[in-house]
Amino acid sequence: MRERIKAGPAQEVVEYLFKPRALTSPGRDFRILLRINRAHVVMLLRQGILSSEHAKALLDVLSDLESQGVEALPFDPGLEDAYLNMEHAIIQRIGSDIGGRMHTGRSRNDIYATITRIAVREALPSMAGPLLSFIGLLLDKAEVHTDTVMPGYTHLQPAQPTTMGHYFASIACALERDTQRVLQVYPRLDLCPMGACAFAGTGFPIDRALMARLLGFDDILESTLDAVASRDYVSELLSATATMGVTLSRMAQDLYLWCTNEWATVEVADEVAMTSSIMPQKKNPVTLEYIKSGAGALQGALVSSLTVQKGVNFMHCQDMSHEAIAPVWDALDKATAMLRLAHRTIEGLTIDRQRLLQRARQDFCTATELADLMVRNKGLPFREAHGIVGNLVSEVLAQGAPWDEVDSEAIDRVALRVSGRQLALTAAQVRECLDPTRNVQRKTTPGSPGPEPTKTLIASVRSSLAHHSLTLNAWAEHDRRAQHNLVEEMTTLTREG
Repeated sequence: MRERIKAGPAQEVVEYLFKPRALTSPGRDFRILLRINRAHVVMLLRQGILSSEHAKALLDVLSDLESQGVEALPFDPGLEDAYLNMEHAIIQRIGSDIGGRMHTGRSRNDIYATITRIAVREALPSMAGPLLSFIGLLLDKAEVHTDTVMPGYTHLQPAQPTTMGHYFASIACALERDTQRVLQVYPRLDLCPMGACAFAGTGFPIDRALMARLLGFDDILESTLDAVASRDYVSELLSATATMGVTLSRMAQDLYLWCTNEWATVEVADEVAMTSSIMPQKKNPVTLEYIKSGAGALQGALVSSLTVQKGVNFMHCQDMSHEAIAPVWDALDKATAMLRLAHRTIEGLTIDRQRLLQRARQDFCTATELADLMVRNKGLPFREAHGIVGNLVSEVLAQGAPWDEVDSEAIDRVALRVSGRQLALTAAQVRECLDPTRNVQRKTTPGSPGPEPTKTLIASVRSSLAHHSLTLNAWAEHDRRAQHNLVEEMTTLTREG
C-alpha cells in the first residue's frame, strides 16, 4: 500500500491519526466491513468481474474471519486503518492473487463513506427509541395530571392557571417535533456511496444499485463526487439532536427550580439524587443538572462538525471522512443518556398537588379571568377592565391581603376610582373568577389547559408516536430483509461454485 511512499508512518502519525480512528469502535467497523466486503464480492461475481472460484474463496475467508471475531484480527497501526488490516489478513490466508482482487472497483473513500452511513443508520434508531419512550411517559403523566392545577409562568412570574397535565403534554408536543427532525434525517442518510470509488467512479461494469440493495440502502447516492465529499447528514442529525437537547434542558430547568425549597412543588426520587459530603440535609437533583449541561455538549458537537466542514474543498479528505463525523458518536451517546435520565427522573417525580393549587389561588394568576369577566358580563373594553384589575392587584399587595379573598365591594371601590363607575359583580361571580380550577375548566379552545383539550392533545401526540414507531420498525425490517437477502445470495453463489 505504501509503494509510492518509501518511509513507514511516523510514530506520531500512528499514535494520533491511525490508532484513534481504527480503535474508536473496532467491533462495529469489523462487522460492517464484513457486510460491505461480502456484498461487493457478490456484486463483482454477478457482473462477471470475479470468477465463481475466486468469489467462493473470498466469501469463505470472510466467514472464517466472522467466526473468529474482531479479536482474532491483529491490528497493525502501520497498515493505517481497519479495512487495510482486514484486507491484509485475507491476503495472508488465501494469497494476493485471490485476496488482492476483492478491492476491484472501489476505494477506501467510498468504503468508509458507506461504513459511517451504516453506522449512523444503526445508531439513529438507538436514540430515537428512548426518545419515543420518554414522550410516551410524558403523555402518561399528562393523563394523570389533567386536573392538577398550578400557576403558569411568563417571564418566570405567575401568569395564569394551568395544569401539570398541560405542561407535560406541551413538552411532549415539542419533543414530538424534535422526533420529526431526527427521523427526517434518515431518508437522506439511507443512500449508498459504494461505487463512487475515490470520487470518479470506475471503468469496471459494477452494479451500484445491487450494492445498495444488498447493504439495505434505499438507493444510491447518485453523484460519485458528492458520495465521498459530503457529510451533510451528520450536520442534520447533530442539528436535530442539539435542538432536542434544548427542549430537554428547558424542561429540566423548570423542574430544577420547582425542586428548590423556595418553590417546593416537586421532588425527585431518592434514586436519582445525590447528597453532600459535608451538608447532611442536602438532596441534590443531579440528573437535572446533567440534562441541562448535556444540551451544551450537543450544541458543541454541532458547532465542532460544522466548523471542520466550512473551509474544506468539495472533495474527499480526512477532514470530512473523519473529523467532521467524530462528534456524532459522543453526541448520540450523550443524547441517549439524557433521555434515559429524564425518563427515570420524571418516572419517580413527586408532585405536590395541594401546594400547586394553593399557589395558584394566592399568586394573582386568576387576575386575567377577573378582567375577562368584566368584559363578558359588564361590557367593559378590555383595556379598561385591565386597568381596574391592575389597580386592584396593587391595592391588595399594599394591604397584604389574600388575593383569593377579594370581594365585590373591593372591586367596586377600585372601579369607581379608576373608571368612575361601579360594576356590582355578585359574590358568586367573583368567587368563580378567583378559583383557579374553574379558570382552567373554562379553557375549552383547542390546545388549551382545560381537561378535554388536554386529552385531545395527548391523543394527537400518541397518534404521532404510533406512526413514528411504525416507521422505525419498517426501517429495521428493511435492513433485516437486506441482510437476509445477502446471506441468500452468498449461499446461492457458494452452492453454484
